Amino acid sequence: MLTKSINEELLVKELVQGSQDAFQVIFMRYYPKVRNFVYGLVKSQQDAEDITQEVFSKVWVNRNMFADVRNFGAYLFILSKNTTFNFLESQQIRVERLNEKPFEEETYDSPDEDLIAKDLQLLIDMVVENMPPQRKLIYQLSREAGLSNAEIAEKLELSKKTVENHLNLALKELRKILLYLLILYLC
Repeated sequence: MLTKSINEELLVKELVQGSQDAFQVIFMRYYPKVRNFVYGLVKSQQDAEDITQEVFSKVWVNRNMFADVRNFGAYLFILSKNTTFNFLESQQIRVERLNEKPFEEETYDSPDEDLIAKDLQLLIDMVVENMPPQRKLIYQLSREAGLSNAEIAEKLELSKKTVENHLNLALKELRKILLYLLILYLC
């Protein structure tokens, strides 16, 4: 165990001095452990890969900070935990923003933007129209009638959690189709 500790200390010292070889050894040693740890928190392989890449990017960019770190492995997992929590918090903020009023009408400056907005609204209407009846009704009561989740739950005699689940599924469908449209638009 002492040999591993000394070996780790030497690697960190070399990393601090800018050694790419030391970084590569650290990366190969810790990447699977960090990825599995992050996956346990986010439950998504893609997100876990992205977050783990970000963690190691931070390690390289901020390598000078590690000069005084005694237990690099523990520090790395704290960095991983904090980076993951920041990611989850940003995801939650995005969901909350989408739940507020995701498709408020805006004024557009050009005829092209107006046409895109009308096409987008038509696409949204088509997606909503093809939703299962209960999800469609809950979405319409929320977005078009402006009712709160509690009001919808009371009106339809459902639990508030069921209403929230249906809204989340509806928004997920809309985000997926909008992402597809955005990709087509940008290409």
